[in-house]
Formats: sequence, C-alpha cells, structure tokens
Amino acid sequence: MKIRVFRGFTLVELLVVIAIIGVLIALLLPAVQAAREAARRMTCTNHQKQIMLALHNYHDTNNAFPALRAGDPKKATSLPAAGQNRLNVRFAILPFLENSALFESGHNSTCGSYDPADTVWQTTIKAYLCPSDGGSLISPITSTDTAGAVNYYFFISDRIHYPVLSGSYTRYEQCSGVFANMSWTSLASITDGTSNTMGISEGVRASALRSFGAVVTTSLVTPAALPPLFNRSINEYVSTVGIFSGQCGRGYHAWDGPLLYSAVMAVIPPNTVLVATGTAHMGNSQYLLSPTSFHSGGINVSFMDSSVRFVSNSIDVDNQSAGYNGYPDYGNPSPYGVWGGLVTKAGNESVSF
Repeated sequence: MKIRVFRGFTLVELLVVIAIIGVLIALLLPAVQAAREAARRMTCTNHQKQIMLALHNYHDTNNAFPALRAGDPKKATSLPAAGQNRLNVRFAILPFLENSALFESGHNSTCGSYDPADTVWQTTIKAYLCPSDGGSLISPITSTDTAGAVNYYFFISDRIHYPVLSGSYTRYEQCSGVFANMSWTSLASITDGTSNTMGISEGVRASALRSFGAVVTTSLVTPAALPPLFNRSINEYVSTVGIFSGQCGRGYHAWDGPLLYSAVMAVIPPNTVLVATGTAHMGNSQYLLSPTSFHSGGINVSFMDSSVRFVSNSIDVDNQSAGYNGYPDYGNPSPYGVWGGLVTKAGNESVSF
C-alpha cells in the first residue's frame, strides 16, 4: 500500500511568501492613496463649482456679487458694535445652494453670526468642506466657540489688510480683489476678465494654535520675511510667533464676516503662512492670509468664469521684497507676479494661467 506524504511549507518558504506580499502591499498602497486623494480633489473641485454657480445666480438676481461681510440677522436688534455687519458671503448665497431654510433661520436669530449660543450658527454644510481635510468639525482649540466648520475662502486682494472699515481704509470697494467688506462687485467691474481673476480658494482647519493653517501674530509684514516663520520639517510655526489664544481658530466660524474667518490674499505662495500684526477683529491689526490645503503640491482655485484650476505652490510670485500697494488699491498692477496679478479684478496686468 502506497502512503502519500503531503509536504508543508518550510519556514523559509513561508517567510518568502510573506515578504512578497509585503512588497506588493508597499507598491500598491501609494497608488491606492493617490487614487483616493484624486477623488477627494475632484470632490473639492465640484464643491467650488457649486459655490461659484451660487455666486453667479446671486449676481443674476442682485446685479452684483455679495459682499465679503455685510448685514445682521433681521431679529438681532441689539448687537454690540464689534458684532455688527458680520454676516458673510457664505451666508448670503445659501438660498442658491438649496439651503433657504438655514438662511431664514439665520435671519430669525437674535444672535450675531459669530455666536454659537444659537444652534443655527453651529450648522456645517457639506458644500463648504474639502474632503481632503479630515480634521474635526468641532474646534480642537476652543470647542465651545465653534460656529460651523468651513474650508473655502474668498479672495480680497494682493496686499496686507486691516479688518474693518475705519479711517482712510473705508473705501473697501476700491480693493484690488472681487470680494470686500460692505462692497458688492459687478461683473462689469472685472475688467481683467473673469477667466483671469480668482474668486475662491481653500483653507485648512487648524488643529492647534501653531499648526499648519493656523493664524499667528508677528511684527514682520514684508512678504519675503514670512515663509520662514513656518517650520515644514515639524509642520509647525516657529516659537517666536504669537498665537490667537482664546479663539476657536480659522475654519470654525463659517458664517462670520471678519477677514480672519472669510478671506484669503494672493501675496506669498500658497501653503505657506497666515499672519496678523495683532489679534483684534477691529482696529489696527493687519492680516495677510495665504490659501492652504492638504492637496499635494498646491491648492484648488475657482476663477470668476466658474472654472476651477489647480495652482501649484511654486507659482510665480515675482518680487517678494516689493512693498504693498497703497490705499485705495484699485486699478494698480500687482507687484507679486502671476499669483498677485490673478487676484486683481482691474489691475491690467499681462498675466494668464
């Protein structure tokens, strides 16, 4: 009688098989991750297209794009001075994003749009979120101050900015970008062409006071001096900068109008730093807020013709030692290369992208 002997794997053979499987996983994982990020970036593109379509529908109805910041809830009759006129552009276009109920609820609030005491201001809507940002929808810095999570911001200029209408800075309708405080821009005033003028970009929700995407304070305002303030090797700002303590952080006041929560500028390259000379929403603090994202190598940007394009971190920014244009900043060419030229609505620059 013949006896069959079944030979099993030796330890060496088993280890070889495991090693091969490990190599295959190592080869496939980056491809899977890249495919997932490509899908997330496409969703981000679609969200920006939805927002831009809503902006154009608002323009069709009102003959102008909404102001960056203007107005109060209709039932909020006793807001403090610092809380007035803080409804922002995201709130203004809600009816054109199929969110009329939230728009009406907001207007029926007795609180300002910055105040999470009314749960309506805690609302987050999917169209304002980039799926590549997997951060918390509640501020990890000051959770009780969260008033809606958000990732999309609106271009106002190619310079540093004061936050409110005051003194010689009252003419915000003369800013170089499309969006500004108490200013409603029409298509006719975008003389550089809608395909050459940026309207919307991104900002990550900061996970800590010094993390990527956070706004920090510094006395440095020259563009060339700013990027070194962020240490890319540890993904954190250097210890010499100040912090916005006691506030929920950028990305967590979706309906609030101050520059800190609504605006971006095109001066220094994308995915670098966001700085202010102080922590005041009113008064003499100045802000320079660069777009940021978790997309590899750059950011998504919506142009005023409703196209969405990917802008590289290495886009031309020309002379970063150049001083900022003075006020009023309307009709002046940007000193900051293609990047700065694409934000001006009437700068008459010879740039294309």
